Amino acid sequence: MLLGAIRRMANRFDYIVVGGGNAAGYACREFVAQEVGYGKVAMISAEKVLPYERPALTKAYLHPPEAKVRARLPGFHTCVGGGSARQDEAWYKEKGISIIQGKASKVDLKSQTVTVGEDQALTYGKLLLATGCRALLASTFNVKGDDLPNVFYVREEAEAAQLVQSLEKLKSSGGGDAIIVGGGYIGLECAAALNGWGLKTTMVFPEGKVMDRLFDSELAKWLEDEYARRGINLIKGETVVEFVAGEGGGVASVALSGGQTLPCAVAVVGVGAEPNIECCYGLQMDKGGFAVNSSMRTSDPDVYAIGDVCAFPSIYGGTARCEHVDHARRSAAQAVRAAVGKEPGPYEYVPYYYSRVFEYSDAPVVFNFFGDDSGKCQVCSTGDKSIGAIWAKDGKIFGALLMGSPGPSPEDAARLRAFVTERVPVDRWQ
Repeated sequence: MLLGAIRRMANRFDYIVVGGGNAAGYACREFVAQEVGYGKVAMISAEKVLPYERPALTKAYLHPPEAKVRARLPGFHTCVGGGSARQDEAWYKEKGISIIQGKASKVDLKSQTVTVGEDQALTYGKLLLATGCRALLASTFNVKGDDLPNVFYVREEAEAAQLVQSLEKLKSSGGGDAIIVGGGYIGLECAAALNGWGLKTTMVFPEGKVMDRLFDSELAKWLEDEYARRGINLIKGETVVEFVAGEGGGVASVALSGGQTLPCAVAVVGVGAEPNIECCYGLQMDKGGFAVNSSMRTSDPDVYAIGDVCAFPSIYGGTARCEHVDHARRSAAQAVRAAVGKEPGPYEYVPYYYSRVFEYSDAPVVFNFFGDDSGKCQVCSTGDKSIGAIWAKDGKIFGALLMGSPGPSPEDAARLRAFVTERVPVDRWQ
């Protein structure tokens, strides 16, 4: 009887974080900041490595061998991206945070239990869902052959490591052709990275311009010209319909919707993501994620959701779901403070998106965007090496962007944030 009680105690935690990504790492940091006692927090992670700054996977992790900076673990564990300590294995042990290796298969809201794998059951007092997103597969859109060797999705560190191994083999054998499927963040960052390895790089996407959901035609052309200047080919308005295997079994070419066939030694697919929500049913949902209030609390008072998987009240009205690291960090802190009984105040989140490409070169390109992009886009400042834009409604600035080579300074970024936070009149933009 005593042994059974000890086992039950060992499997019960005041706080359990489900997920091992950015949001989970920052949640653990906040639990420590809130002085939650030793042994009271557990994190369940399906990845075999501890939480890390995921944006690095399509940036410095993929830099070519001669680059000055190449991201490798343990160097980019959370929370170095937020200016805090690197949370390696020793850090979690020192802070008394238990790491449960495995995938959470089921959350039972009534019994407040999380099942890991097939039969490991953990009981919680408060639960934080930080399960993130997974890559949308090309096969979702009836594309054939996306499971061939050397066709990659870059969502986890293990996938990025496999891609780097493939790039190293290509480089040692004289190079080859790289096909990037998608014209958004992942596609642009991976195309820039693979170009640095000396590969002949082509981007293929169905939209008429890169960053189609955010950029207008003028912003897109500025960035497309930067890519063309570096020898990257852009095929717009077409899709890959099949990855075709060669004699060795790996991808050797791609077939396009327009009938063209392109050689391909390596491919990266970045066509979107979808939230990982399958482990927990019974909560109110919104925009494909778990509906939360301003404290990140779900419809169950003992369950919180953070990062990619939460739909939160937007300062622009309605609700929003945001798949970006800045929100992952901030929502994690907000939820933890609420979970431990603090009153964190309203979540007045100003969306922040950024990208940095060609950082291995002497001419990197960086953009910062703050705010809401639902207003009218106006390109307001241009130059040989930079471009800016605002998104305006009712004569006020709701969104602002600067992009250049070199990119915006920290002072520029602070100015952008202030403009959209204060919703200053359009005529103040300079």
